[in-house]
Amino acid sequence: MVQEIRKNDFTFDTCVGIKIFENPNVASMLSCRLDFTDSTIHLCAQALLEVKRLGYDVDVISEQIQKSMGVKIVKGKVTDEMIRDANHLRERCPTLHNGDDQILAYARATCTTLVTKDKGLVQAAEMVGTSVINPDVLACDEIRAYGKSRMRRIVDKTICKPIAVKTITRSIVLKPKQNILWGSFQ
Repeated sequence: MVQEIRKNDFTFDTCVGIKIFENPNVASMLSCRLDFTDSTIHLCAQALLEVKRLGYDVDVISEQIQKSMGVKIVKGKVTDEMIRDANHLRERCPTLHNGDDQILAYARATCTTLVTKDKGLVQAAEMVGTSVINPDVLACDEIRAYGKSRMRRIVDKTICKPIAVKTITRSIVLKPKQNILWGSFQ
């Protein structure tokens, strides 16, 4: 089964769907970091089964994802071929457990990017070469340590030595004959 790989197709793990349902801000964060234009979100049968087992309504979660992200939702079937692949994956990947193996097999078969917060599933997906995104580390991916700006140093000193900073701030910010009404900042 060969399918065209589309960068905007994603398979959501159970935990991601539930997190979006419980907190729509997760969908906003994902939408800020990923391009969901003309996207399709796949919820495979195993993820839907786990959602039901945890006591959630599948249709309500699907509607929440669709409404908050503006995407098309596909409820995908796990085929026998995918189950055979899942069994093979579980043997190959020690971090993979029952259920997650089918979600990974589904993502591989549909050529979608897996979105999961499960670290074991992330490791297994990377091990077998499946595209995977972990929302927990997505925001931290590009953060680098930068030196402190001049303003940041002033703020840090203000916390420690407010009197000395008043003098420095006055000399940096004010034009001659201007005053700061420090009482208005309290």
